[in-house]
Amino acid sequence: MEHLCKAIPAILDRAAMPRVLGIYLLLTVGAAACLGADFWEKKPYKEWSQKDCAKMLEDSPWAKTLTLTKVEIMADETAANATMGSGQQPYVKYQAQFRTAAPIRQAIVRQMQLAQKYDSLPPEQKQEFDKKVEEFLSTGSPDAIVVHVTYMANSQTNELELARHWQSRTTDSLKNSVYLISSKGVRVPLAQYAVAQGGQHEFQFIFPRQYDGKPILGPDDKSLKLEFAYPIVDTMGDGRAFMEFKVQKMTVGGKTEF
Repeated sequence: MEHLCKAIPAILDRAAMPRVLGIYLLLTVGAAACLGADFWEKKPYKEWSQKDCAKMLEDSPWAKTLTLTKVEIMADETAANATMGSGQQPYVKYQAQFRTAAPIRQAIVRQMQLAQKYDSLPPEQKQEFDKKVEEFLSTGSPDAIVVHVTYMANSQTNELELARHWQSRTTDSLKNSVYLISSKGVRVPLAQYAVAQGGQHEFQFIFPRQYDGKPILGPDDKSLKLEFAYPIVDTMGDGRAFMEFKVQKMTVGGKTEF
């Protein structure tokens, strides 16, 4: 009997081993998936840090930065081969965001929350803030896709020329040079151009969500490319810029956001 009593725990352990191993593997896989998830999948936007917001707005599935070098932005070879007084090479940066994508709007609101110390506000002030931004967060654009673009140069002269160029553009002048392109090659032309005046170096390209009676993105599309013409410094000519966004990564909760 004593030998049998000693053997019972071992028998139970062997019998339970497959179940215990299964639970362990499930927990391990779940933990790995969680560690591999992006911050917008792991936590609600009200818990995003300033760093999280910057990442979302500058380098995420919905936001890309394009840096054009001196050779790409300057037609004059002598100017292109020269450095600025600081020793830096001249460059221009364009940053594009899908403003109609919910995660981008959430990052904008979260930045406002952090600026106003939302997390430490009393409940009634939080409710007031939430009410003010509710429409911005919840109201998508069923008919339009808004791509918000900012630009800058590390040369004041080049930046002034860029500002003059983009502030003088119109929808008519850009409609044959700005496109959203699906991975199947469907080229959707610009529907509307809106530019900020004054000292703000930004504008918006607005596209329809349907083209030729069909959604611009099909179930098999893997990417969206933004194509636009940019000015080359000291010349009337333009360069061509392409910024690619991976559709598979632009998904939140099973829904493609753009």
